[in-house]
Formats: sequence, structure tokens, C-alpha cells
Amino acid sequence: MMGMRWTNWLGLAMLMSFLFIHEPIWLLLEFHPTPSGSTEFDSTKILWAIPVVAYVIVGAVLLMRGGSDD
Repeated sequence: MMGMRWTNWLGLAMLMSFLFIHEPIWLLLEFHPTPSGSTEFDSTKILWAIPVVAYVIVGAVLLMRGGSDD
């Protein structure tokens, strides 16, 4: 663990913080009931998924870069 680069620590911090912020994001992407009683997905809300996926990918790449600063 101590041989990690600062970018590895940044990626780890990004992914760990995502554990706490994932619930509000999920609520933005949630299905909503229609007046007829059925549920439907609001396709405009899927645009919120694009930055979320990018955030997770960047965090994972930073975490996996590997190697030490030595």
C-alpha cells in the first residue's frame, strides 16, 4: 500500500467517495410513475449517467496505473 503513487491514492479516494454519493445519483436516474399507474424511465435523465460513468472510469484508471514513485 505504501508503494502507491499519488495518482493511485487519488483514484482510490474518488472511488471511495463514490460510495457515499451514489444514492443521490441513483435517485436522479430512477423510474417514475405515470398518471396511468405504470412506470416509465425519463430518457432525459440518462444524461446524468454520462458524467457518472466517466468519473468511475477515471477513478479506476488512476487506481490501476500501478508502480511506485521510486
